[in-house]
Amino acid sequence: MDSYRTEEEQIEVIKQWWKENGSAIVVGLAIALTGVFGYKAWNNYQDAQAAEASALFQDVINVVNKGQFGTLSEDDLSTFNHLLGKLKTDFSSSTYAQFAALLRAQQGVKDEDLEKAQQELQWVLDQKPEENIELLAQLRLARVIFAQDAENAQQALDLINNVDAKAYLMSYEHAKGDFYVALNKLSEAREAYTKAIAAGEKAEQVDPTIQVKLDNIAVAKEGA
Repeated sequence: MDSYRTEEEQIEVIKQWWKENGSAIVVGLAIALTGVFGYKAWNNYQDAQAAEASALFQDVINVVNKGQFGTLSEDDLSTFNHLLGKLKTDFSSSTYAQFAALLRAQQGVKDEDLEKAQQELQWVLDQKPEENIELLAQLRLARVIFAQDAENAQQALDLINNVDAKAYLMSYEHAKGDFYVALNKLSEAREAYTKAIAAGEKAEQVDPTIQVKLDNIAVAKEGA
């Protein structure tokens, strides 16, 4: 999928963040609960829940990391689905489950199973996640819907229009530009790409493909 590189890098940040901070979070949660509630039974229960969820997510990361060039064997994909199902069933409101679903959606895109990717992204949004996860899932869902059929451009655009994208501004405007091009709204596309480039420069994130697309619009208009 075009322009997926930036979102994939964001998923890699999730994986790296977990590698560096996962165990510390579990310990920190236990300490915090002990200090706030002071109830041994409650602390033990919450600690056990957090530890189990984090262990399941670590297993997910291990499976994902086994993939060669983004592909997973049938057995590994089956294991992935099993772990994700358990996280969804037992820890549906946890960030672990939401992160795992994002990774499963990413795998769906790599496998060209866009229906599965859409299903997982919609599940994440249905959980009412924290803002950064919601923004990422919403953008990816729009991209997946558009990738299924370019005629879905308006539906995809409606998903991300009038959204305060914050740190995802470059990616959001880039996507808008692509959707506008598919709708043959070249003036709006040019504006979106220009905003994406400006946001990227401000965040020191350069995506040369956006400039290429902006230049292509200018050529198209000259030849019109």
